[in-house]
Amino acid sequence: MKTVEQARRKLERIWRNAWRPPDRRPPWEWCEEHITSIPYSPIPGRFRSGNSPWMREPMEALVDPKIRIVSIIAAIQSGKTSVGELGLAHIIANHPGPTLWLDQTDDDAKDQSESRLQKLFDECKPVSSLYPANRHKKRLATVHFANGMTLWVLGAHNKTNLQRRSIRWLIGDETWRWPTGHMAEAEARVTAFGWLGKCLFMSQGGEDDDDTHRKYETTDMREWTFVCPHCHQRQPFKWEQVEWSKDARDESGEWDFQKVRDTTSMRCASCNHYFEDSDRTRRELNLSGRYVINNPNAPKENAGFHWNAMCAMSWGRLAELYLRAKAAARKGDVSLIQQFYQKRLALAWREYLEDYKLDIVPGGYLKGETWDGEAGVDSHGRLVPAGEPCTCPLRILTVDCQMDHLFLVVRAWAEDGSSRLIWNERILTFADVESVQERFDIHPNLVFIDAGYATYDVYRECAAHGWTALMGDKRATFTHKVKGRKSVERFYSPRRKVVLSRGQSCSVFYWSNLNIKDTLARLRRNQNPDDGPVWEVPDDIDEDYLAQMESEHRIKKNGKWMWERIGSRPNHYWDTENMQAAAATMLKIIGRESVGEPAVDTQEEAS
Repeated sequence: MKTVEQARRKLERIWRNAWRPPDRRPPWEWCEEHITSIPYSPIPGRFRSGNSPWMREPMEALVDPKIRIVSIIAAIQSGKTSVGELGLAHIIANHPGPTLWLDQTDDDAKDQSESRLQKLFDECKPVSSLYPANRHKKRLATVHFANGMTLWVLGAHNKTNLQRRSIRWLIGDETWRWPTGHMAEAEARVTAFGWLGKCLFMSQGGEDDDDTHRKYETTDMREWTFVCPHCHQRQPFKWEQVEWSKDARDESGEWDFQKVRDTTSMRCASCNHYFEDSDRTRRELNLSGRYVINNPNAPKENAGFHWNAMCAMSWGRLAELYLRAKAAARKGDVSLIQQFYQKRLALAWREYLEDYKLDIVPGGYLKGETWDGEAGVDSHGRLVPAGEPCTCPLRILTVDCQMDHLFLVVRAWAEDGSSRLIWNERILTFADVESVQERFDIHPNLVFIDAGYATYDVYRECAAHGWTALMGDKRATFTHKVKGRKSVERFYSPRRKVVLSRGQSCSVFYWSNLNIKDTLARLRRNQNPDDGPVWEVPDDIDEDYLAQMESEHRIKKNGKWMWERIGSRPNHYWDTENMQAAAATMLKIIGRESVGEPAVDTQEEAS
């Protein structure tokens, strides 16, 4: 009797679930009732859409039968990914169908499933009650729910994951990191479901004209806006309206970031009223928030949503990040300013659409002349400002090696990252390198030799003279282990020790072809001391040097930026100057570490 009764109750539950109509409330309202906690969120307690009201309309669009594509480009740590996660919980309980969630790689997808999705589902009873009784049907990559729905959580880089399956719901996260063409490949998976098929793409800002932004531009491009309570003008949150005191500096003229935070406010674009930088102000402005369509001629089935960090994050904190990034950019490292625009403002990065060609203006001095602004190195290897006692001047010698000759550059550096070319020459032997080193009083540790050609010979000479070998590399960054932190990414590798024989070894460093060349290109632009560190050449610089400095250009191939030689132009002096930039970055004369890295965000990533 007990077995019969259990079967009857099970059958009754099946029939009730089969005939139960789907919940027609907006997904965010459903989530407020059923999501009791978001375990990975910095905000404790159940989900409350009022904390992030810009999430409501994208969640509604996700289940709107008239909309087929939802594209979100938004700031990190602002609920962007949560739209997909919470929407997925609603879909599982109310609109089940085969669903594919795509992260960048299979490892990223595994982490997403384990650390976020399944923890969220555990806090949502309508979803957790659908977990399969057979534990083998609930894995990280694949979950077969009791209502017949299958969820795959996979990586977009693996093209096999984008094929074979017919999908009703496709959710793609951080599409800016996907290979070119994989968004279209994934979108094709929903075709078999016709008007029922739905795609949700979520991303921070990527690069201009990449797949993510091209897809967004096919939508109605809705922008999150607020109403000024003083002039009643509706307007978007714009970075151009954020201001801080120009006097927020210390005695040395450097930015005092506490004063920057204390004086930052946002100005109304219409009436010029200044809004205080506070959570209360942002809450009040967001109460009047709604989306405004910027592309009304787009197909009605394509909905796009954009918001930046200004609706969710302290403007003073953003100002600090921006000023630190600008300081690093003036010293050649544009990665922080790029991250600010992409991650905080959620905008496409367009910096490198500019022409890098530069008419080099002579600096008003001659080759070989001493420079009063030149810094020095003390007996402990520390940099000292110009004019203070030192063991040797801060001069870097770099050499590009060819089959039967070498190209050499000597550049003097100031403490602020300014530099002056004091010698360049085509030479024949490593003995000539040693001669120039002695002539200009250059410390052996500041001599860097390209090891891409005749590698063993370079290693041998470096070991004999205490020089350092450098190798260009296609990697963008290299991981360094740092005490007290997990790791840090830099444009050069950790030191590699090459042992040639007993008691004889040399140091080798790899440097990023892309980022170091970007750094040099940025440095070359500034020849005005008022705009930051200057990069100078002498009045008697030779035409061969100038020609070689225009031997490469930055282009985009297969969706990736790279530096490519123009035709068969000689590029040897260009390479030696890039080695100068690599060495100066390693010495923390230029780049982000020369100005101090921004304070680390302790807020959990909730995007």
